[in-house]
Amino acid sequence: MQHCKKCIMPERFPGIAFNAEGICNLCLDYKPYHRYLGKEKLVEVLQSGLRAGKYDCVVPMSGGKDSTFILYYAVRELGLQPIAVSYDSGFQTPIAAENMRNACNILNVQLVVVQSPGDIQSKLLRESLLVSQKVGYLTDSCGNCEAIIRMVAMNTAKTHGVPFVLWGSSALETLTNEGYDEYRRLGKNKKANPLSFLSKVWAKFNVLLKDPRKLSSIPQKIYPYIGYHSIRYSIYSIRQRLLLHFPIRYALKPHSIPPFSETNPTVIHFFDYIPWDSIRNVKILEDELDWKHPIDRESRFDCSIHHLANLQYLRRYGISHDGVNFCQFIRENKMSREEVMAKENNVINSVDRECQELLDRIGLQNYRVP
Repeated sequence: MQHCKKCIMPERFPGIAFNAEGICNLCLDYKPYHRYLGKEKLVEVLQSGLRAGKYDCVVPMSGGKDSTFILYYAVRELGLQPIAVSYDSGFQTPIAAENMRNACNILNVQLVVVQSPGDIQSKLLRESLLVSQKVGYLTDSCGNCEAIIRMVAMNTAKTHGVPFVLWGSSALETLTNEGYDEYRRLGKNKKANPLSFLSKVWAKFNVLLKDPRKLSSIPQKIYPYIGYHSIRYSIYSIRQRLLLHFPIRYALKPHSIPPFSETNPTVIHFFDYIPWDSIRNVKILEDELDWKHPIDRESRFDCSIHHLANLQYLRRYGISHDGVNFCQFIRENKMSREEVMAKENNVINSVDRECQELLDRIGLQNYRVP
Protein backbone atom coordinates (compact mmCIF):
# COMPACT_ATOMS: atom_id res chain seq x y z
CA MET A 1 0.00 0.00 0.00
CA GLN A 2 1.36 3.39 -1.00
CA HIS A 3 1.89 6.05 1.66
CA CYS A 4 2.68 9.73 1.26
CA LYS A 5 6.42 10.40 1.27
CA LYS A 6 5.95 13.52 3.40
CA CYS A 7 3.24 12.44 5.86
CA ILE A 8 2.00 8.86 6.31
CA MET A 9 -1.43 9.07 4.64
CA PRO A 10 -2.25 5.82 2.78
CA GLU A 11 -3.75 5.38 -0.67
CA ARG A 12 -6.96 3.93 0.83
CA PHE A 13 -7.89 7.23 2.49
CA PRO A 14 -10.90 8.92 0.79
CA GLY A 15 -9.97 11.55 -1.78
CA ILE A 16 -6.24 10.92 -1.54
CA ALA A 17 -4.00 11.36 -4.58
CA PHE A 18 -0.23 11.45 -5.06
CA ASN A 19 1.98 13.47 -7.38
CA ALA A 20 4.97 12.08 -9.27
CA GLU A 21 7.18 12.50 -6.18
CA GLY A 22 4.76 10.53 -4.01
CA ILE A 23 3.46 13.52 -2.02
CA CYS A 24 -0.25 13.47 -1.23
CA ASN A 25 -2.69 16.20 -2.20
CA LEU A 26 -3.45 16.94 1.47
CA CYS A 27 0.17 17.97 1.99
CA LEU A 28 0.38 19.83 -1.32
CA ASP A 29 -2.83 21.78 -0.68
CA TYR A 30 -2.30 22.36 3.02
CA LYS A 31 -2.87 25.89 4.28
CA PRO A 32 -1.90 26.50 7.92
CA TYR A 33 -4.63 27.92 10.11
CA HIS A 34 -2.61 31.00 11.00
CA ARG A 35 -5.28 33.38 12.19
CA TYR A 36 -3.62 33.91 15.54
CA LEU A 37 -4.73 37.23 17.02
CA GLY A 38 -2.10 37.30 19.76
CA LYS A 39 -1.93 37.66 23.53
CA GLU A 40 -2.70 41.39 23.54
CA LYS A 41 -5.97 40.88 21.68
CA LEU A 42 -6.91 38.02 24.02
CA VAL A 43 -6.28 40.25 27.04
CA GLU A 44 -8.37 42.97 25.46
CA VAL A 45 -11.30 40.61 24.98
CA LEU A 46 -11.03 39.24 28.52
CA GLN A 47 -10.98 42.75 29.99
CA SER A 48 -14.22 43.59 28.19
CA GLY A 49 -16.28 41.22 30.36
CA LEU A 50 -17.74 41.90 33.78
CA ARG A 51 -17.70 39.00 36.20
CA ALA A 52 -20.44 38.64 38.79
CA GLY A 53 -18.45 36.29 41.02
CA LYS A 54 -14.81 35.60 41.86
CA TYR A 55 -13.86 33.78 38.64
CA ASP A 56 -12.60 35.35 35.42
CA CYS A 57 -13.22 32.40 33.10
CA VAL A 58 -14.24 28.76 32.86
CA VAL A 59 -11.71 26.28 31.47
CA PRO A 60 -13.18 22.92 30.37
CA MET A 61 -10.69 20.22 31.36
CA SER A 62 -10.04 16.71 30.03
CA GLY A 63 -6.54 16.09 31.43
CA GLY A 64 -5.07 16.23 27.93
CA LYS A 65 -2.36 18.61 26.82
CA ASP A 66 -4.53 21.27 25.19
CA SER A 67 -6.93 21.93 28.06
CA THR A 68 -4.17 21.64 30.68
CA PHE A 69 -2.04 24.18 28.82
CA ILE A 70 -4.96 26.60 28.59
CA LEU A 71 -5.42 26.39 32.36
CA TYR A 72 -1.67 26.93 32.86
CA TYR A 73 -1.65 29.91 30.48
CA ALA A 74 -4.73 31.49 32.07
CA VAL A 75 -3.09 31.45 35.51
CA ARG A 76 0.62 31.91 34.85
CA GLU A 77 0.59 34.10 31.72
CA LEU A 78 -2.67 36.04 32.04
CA GLY A 79 -2.95 36.23 35.84
CA LEU A 80 -6.57 35.11 35.79
CA GLN A 81 -8.60 33.27 38.39
CA PRO A 82 -10.31 30.50 36.40
CA ILE A 83 -12.64 27.73 37.48
CA ALA A 84 -11.98 24.37 35.83
CA VAL A 85 -14.83 22.05 34.89
CA SER A 86 -14.69 18.47 33.67
CA TYR A 87 -17.22 15.91 32.50
CA ASP A 88 -16.53 12.40 33.78
CA SER A 89 -18.36 10.05 31.42
CA GLY A 90 -17.08 7.01 33.29
CA PHE A 91 -14.56 6.34 30.52
CA GLN A 92 -12.03 8.97 31.48
CA THR A 93 -8.59 7.39 31.85
CA PRO A 94 -6.91 7.40 35.29
CA ILE A 95 -3.87 9.28 33.96
CA ALA A 96 -6.11 12.07 32.61
CA ALA A 97 -7.94 12.38 35.93
CA GLU A 98 -4.60 12.56 37.75
CA ASN A 99 -3.38 15.27 35.36
CA MET A 100 -6.43 17.41 36.13
CA ARG A 101 -6.02 17.05 39.89
CA ASN A 102 -2.30 17.84 39.75
CA ALA A 103 -2.76 20.89 37.55
CA CYS A 104 -5.58 22.34 39.65
CA ASN A 105 -3.74 21.70 42.93
CA ILE A 106 -0.50 23.28 41.72
CA LEU A 107 -2.25 26.27 40.13
CA ASN A 108 -4.70 26.65 43.07
CA VAL A 109 -7.74 26.36 40.80
CA GLN A 110 -11.13 25.01 41.84
CA LEU A 111 -12.12 21.91 39.86
CA VAL A 112 -15.78 21.02 39.28
CA VAL A 113 -16.33 17.44 38.06
CA VAL A 114 -19.75 16.62 36.60
CA GLN A 115 -20.50 12.90 36.64
CA SER A 116 -22.62 11.07 34.09
CA PRO A 117 -25.82 9.95 35.84
CA GLY A 118 -25.62 6.26 36.77
CA ASP A 119 -24.37 4.03 33.96
CA ILE A 120 -26.20 5.84 31.13
CA GLN A 121 -22.97 6.55 29.26
CA SER A 122 -22.16 2.83 29.20
CA LYS A 123 -25.66 2.07 27.93
CA LEU A 124 -25.30 4.72 25.22
CA LEU A 125 -22.03 3.19 24.08
CA ARG A 126 -23.47 -0.31 24.09
CA GLU A 127 -26.54 0.69 22.05
CA SER A 128 -24.49 2.74 19.58
CA LEU A 129 -22.20 -0.26 18.98
CA LEU A 130 -25.18 -2.54 18.40
CA VAL A 131 -26.54 0.00 15.89
CA SER A 132 -23.08 0.07 14.29
CA GLN A 133 -23.16 -3.70 13.94
CA LYS A 134 -26.37 -3.41 11.90
CA VAL A 135 -25.16 -0.66 9.56
CA GLY A 136 -21.49 -1.59 9.22
CA TYR A 137 -19.84 1.56 10.56
CA LEU A 138 -19.44 3.31 13.91
CA THR A 139 -22.32 5.62 14.88
CA ASP A 140 -22.35 7.98 17.85
CA SER A 141 -19.82 5.99 19.88
CA CYS A 142 -18.94 9.15 21.80
CA GLY A 143 -22.58 9.51 22.81
CA ASN A 144 -23.49 12.91 24.21
CA CYS A 145 -19.96 13.85 25.23
CA GLU A 146 -19.41 16.84 22.91
CA ALA A 147 -22.86 18.20 23.71
CA ILE A 148 -22.42 17.67 27.45
CA ILE A 149 -18.96 19.23 27.62
CA ARG A 150 -20.27 22.35 25.88
CA MET A 151 -23.38 22.54 28.05
CA VAL A 152 -21.53 21.84 31.31
CA ALA A 153 -19.01 24.60 30.56
CA MET A 154 -21.69 27.15 29.72
CA ASN A 155 -23.90 26.17 32.68
CA THR A 156 -20.95 26.44 35.07
CA ALA A 157 -20.23 29.93 33.76
CA LYS A 158 -23.85 30.99 34.28
CA THR A 159 -24.00 29.48 37.78
CA HIS A 160 -20.90 31.36 38.94
CA GLY A 161 -21.44 34.58 36.98
CA VAL A 162 -18.39 34.00 34.79
CA PRO A 163 -18.29 36.00 31.52
CA PHE A 164 -15.99 33.74 29.45
CA VAL A 165 -15.28 30.12 28.58
CA LEU A 166 -11.81 29.37 27.19
CA TRP A 167 -12.36 26.57 24.67
CA GLY A 168 -9.48 24.35 23.61
CA SER A 169 -10.16 22.82 20.19
CA SER A 170 -7.83 23.76 17.34
CA ALA A 171 -7.53 23.51 13.57
CA LEU A 172 -4.77 20.92 13.98
CA GLU A 173 -7.48 18.40 14.97
CA THR A 174 -9.17 18.56 11.55
CA LEU A 175 -7.98 17.77 8.04
CA THR A 176 -8.97 21.13 6.57
CA ASN A 177 -9.58 24.67 7.79
CA GLU A 178 -13.09 24.33 6.36
CA GLY A 179 -13.66 21.30 8.58
CA TYR A 180 -12.59 23.28 11.64
CA ASP A 181 -14.92 26.15 10.74
CA GLU A 182 -17.74 23.63 10.29
CA TYR A 183 -17.05 22.18 13.76
CA ARG A 184 -17.36 25.66 15.25
CA ARG A 185 -20.68 26.22 13.52
CA LEU A 186 -22.23 23.00 14.88
CA GLY A 187 -25.65 23.58 16.40
CA LYS A 188 -26.22 27.04 14.98
CA ASN A 189 -29.68 27.52 13.57
CA LYS A 190 -29.96 27.10 9.84
CA LYS A 191 -32.75 28.70 7.87
CA ALA A 192 -35.26 26.17 6.64
CA ASN A 193 -35.26 25.85 2.85
CA PRO A 194 -38.19 23.72 1.65
CA LEU A 195 -37.03 23.81 -1.97
CA SER A 196 -33.58 22.54 -1.01
CA PHE A 197 -35.12 19.77 1.11
CA LEU A 198 -37.46 18.66 -1.68
CA SER A 199 -34.57 18.73 -4.12
CA LYS A 200 -32.55 16.38 -1.93
CA VAL A 201 -35.53 14.03 -1.49
CA TRP A 202 -36.10 13.93 -5.25
CA ALA A 203 -32.40 13.28 -5.91
CA LYS A 204 -32.44 10.26 -3.59
CA PHE A 205 -35.72 9.00 -5.07
CA ASN A 206 -34.31 9.41 -8.58
CA VAL A 207 -31.32 7.23 -7.64
CA LEU A 208 -33.72 4.46 -6.61
CA LEU A 209 -35.68 4.80 -9.87
CA LYS A 210 -32.51 4.37 -11.89
CA ASP A 211 -31.27 1.41 -9.85
CA PRO A 212 -34.09 -0.43 -8.00
CA ARG A 213 -31.54 -2.82 -6.51
CA LYS A 214 -30.62 -0.04 -4.10
CA LEU A 215 -33.99 -0.57 -2.41
CA SER A 216 -32.39 -3.42 -0.49
CA SER A 217 -30.06 -0.95 1.25
CA ILE A 218 -32.90 1.20 2.62
CA PRO A 219 -33.40 -0.79 5.88
CA GLN A 220 -29.71 -0.46 6.67
CA LYS A 221 -29.74 3.31 6.02
CA ILE A 222 -32.80 4.04 8.14
CA TYR A 223 -31.83 1.76 11.05
CA PRO A 224 -29.79 4.50 12.81
CA TYR A 225 -33.03 6.47 13.10
CA ILE A 226 -35.84 3.96 13.72
CA GLY A 227 -34.13 0.65 14.54
CA TYR A 228 -34.61 -1.09 17.90
CA HIS A 229 -31.18 -0.21 19.28
CA SER A 230 -31.28 3.32 17.84
CA ILE A 231 -34.58 3.95 19.66
CA ARG A 232 -33.07 2.68 22.91
CA TYR A 233 -30.06 4.94 22.27
CA SER A 234 -32.36 7.96 21.83
CA ILE A 235 -34.24 7.19 25.05
CA TYR A 236 -31.00 6.96 27.06
CA SER A 237 -29.67 10.11 25.40
CA ILE A 238 -32.76 12.17 26.21
CA ARG A 239 -32.79 10.89 29.80
CA GLN A 240 -29.14 11.77 30.27
CA ARG A 241 -29.64 15.27 28.87
CA LEU A 242 -32.64 15.93 31.12
CA LEU A 243 -30.73 14.77 34.20
CA LEU A 244 -27.86 17.11 33.27
CA HIS A 245 -30.23 20.09 32.92
CA PHE A 246 -30.12 20.60 29.16
CA PRO A 247 -32.64 23.12 27.79
CA ILE A 248 -35.67 21.23 26.46
CA ARG A 249 -34.90 22.20 22.85
CA TYR A 250 -31.63 20.24 23.08
CA ALA A 251 -32.72 17.58 25.55
CA LEU A 252 -35.43 16.27 23.23
CA LYS A 253 -33.05 16.13 20.25
CA PRO A 254 -30.86 13.14 21.19
CA HIS A 255 -28.26 13.71 18.46
CA SER A 256 -28.08 17.52 18.62
CA ILE A 257 -25.08 19.56 19.72
CA PRO A 258 -25.67 22.98 21.35
CA PRO A 259 -23.89 25.85 19.57
CA PHE A 260 -21.06 27.75 21.21
CA SER A 261 -22.47 30.64 23.23
CA GLU A 262 -21.64 34.13 21.97
CA THR A 263 -22.87 36.01 25.05
CA ASN A 264 -23.49 35.15 28.70
CA PRO A 265 -21.01 33.48 28.57
CA THR A 266 -18.85 34.27 25.57
CA VAL A 267 -16.93 31.23 24.32
CA ILE A 268 -13.39 32.21 23.35
CA HIS A 269 -11.51 29.83 21.08
CA PHE A 270 -8.16 30.04 22.81
CA PHE A 271 -6.07 28.79 19.89
CA ASP A 272 -7.39 31.59 17.68
CA TYR A 273 -5.15 33.81 19.80
CA ILE A 274 -2.27 31.71 21.08
CA PRO A 275 -0.35 29.30 18.76
CA TRP A 276 0.06 25.72 19.92
CA ASP A 277 3.69 24.60 20.13
CA SER A 278 3.27 20.94 21.07
CA ILE A 279 6.88 20.12 21.96
CA ARG A 280 7.60 23.26 23.97
CA ASN A 281 4.25 23.31 25.76
CA VAL A 282 4.25 19.62 26.68
CA LYS A 283 7.68 20.15 28.26
CA ILE A 284 6.25 23.05 30.30
CA LEU A 285 3.36 20.91 31.51
CA GLU A 286 5.65 18.04 32.46
CA ASP A 287 8.09 20.28 34.35
CA GLU A 288 5.64 22.61 36.08
CA LEU A 289 2.40 20.67 36.50
CA ASP A 290 3.63 17.08 36.83
CA TRP A 291 1.66 16.29 33.66
CA LYS A 292 1.93 12.70 32.40
CA HIS A 293 1.03 10.75 29.28
CA PRO A 294 1.35 7.19 27.96
CA ILE A 295 4.55 6.34 26.05
CA ASP A 296 4.52 7.87 22.53
CA ARG A 297 0.98 9.18 23.05
CA GLU A 298 0.66 12.83 24.07
CA SER A 299 -2.73 13.29 22.39
CA ARG A 300 -6.22 11.80 22.76
CA PHE A 301 -5.45 9.47 25.65
CA ASP A 302 -7.96 11.05 28.02
CA CYS A 303 -10.95 8.85 27.03
CA SER A 304 -10.85 5.10 26.41
CA ILE A 305 -13.74 5.25 23.90
CA HIS A 306 -11.35 6.89 21.44
CA HIS A 307 -9.66 3.52 20.87
CA LEU A 308 -12.69 2.46 18.82
CA ALA A 309 -12.14 5.27 16.34
CA ASN A 310 -8.49 4.26 15.97
CA LEU A 311 -9.42 0.65 15.28
CA GLN A 312 -12.08 1.46 12.72
CA TYR A 313 -9.82 3.90 10.86
CA LEU A 314 -7.05 1.30 10.73
CA ARG A 315 -9.37 -1.34 9.29
CA ARG A 316 -11.02 0.99 6.83
CA TYR A 317 -8.19 3.25 5.70
CA GLY A 318 -4.93 1.70 6.87
CA ILE A 319 -4.17 4.61 9.25
CA SER A 320 -5.42 5.30 12.76
CA HIS A 321 -7.59 8.26 13.68
CA ASP A 322 -4.62 9.55 15.67
CA GLY A 323 -2.39 9.01 12.64
CA VAL A 324 -4.56 11.34 10.56
CA ASN A 325 -4.11 13.97 13.25
CA PHE A 326 -0.36 13.31 13.48
CA CYS A 327 -0.07 14.13 9.77
CA GLN A 328 -1.23 17.66 10.54
CA PHE A 329 1.75 18.08 12.83
CA ILE A 330 4.06 17.03 10.01
CA ARG A 331 2.49 19.61 7.70
CA GLU A 332 2.96 22.23 10.43
CA ASN A 333 6.64 21.18 10.80
CA LYS A 334 6.03 20.28 14.46
CA MET A 335 6.95 16.59 14.07
CA SER A 336 9.10 14.57 11.72
CA ARG A 337 7.78 11.69 9.67
CA GLU A 338 9.90 9.29 11.75
CA GLU A 339 8.39 10.58 15.01
CA VAL A 340 4.90 10.18 13.62
CA MET A 341 5.63 6.64 12.40
CA ALA A 342 6.79 5.68 15.90
CA LYS A 343 3.58 7.02 17.41
CA GLU A 344 1.43 5.32 14.78
CA ASN A 345 3.14 1.99 15.36
CA ASN A 346 2.45 2.34 19.08
CA VAL A 347 -1.26 2.79 18.34
CA ILE A 348 -1.27 -0.19 15.98
CA ASN A 349 0.41 -2.44 18.55
CA SER A 350 -1.96 -1.54 21.40
CA VAL A 351 -5.36 -0.77 19.85
CA ASP A 352 -6.77 -4.34 19.69
CA ARG A 353 -6.07 -4.93 23.37
CA GLU A 354 -7.43 -1.52 24.38
CA CYS A 355 -10.66 -2.00 22.41
CA GLN A 356 -11.20 -5.49 23.80
CA GLU A 357 -10.81 -4.18 27.35
CA LEU A 358 -13.44 -1.54 26.59
CA LEU A 359 -15.86 -4.07 25.06
CA ASP A 360 -15.41 -6.43 27.99
CA ARG A 361 -16.27 -3.61 30.33
CA ILE A 362 -19.69 -2.99 28.73
CA GLY A 363 -20.57 -6.67 28.28
CA LEU A 364 -19.83 -7.04 24.55
CA GLN A 365 -17.01 -9.58 24.85
CA ASN A 366 -17.68 -11.24 21.47
CA TYR A 367 -18.39 -8.01 19.58
CA ARG A 368 -16.43 -7.19 16.44
CA VAL A 369 -15.94 -3.52 15.63
CA PRO A 370 -17.33 -2.88 12.10
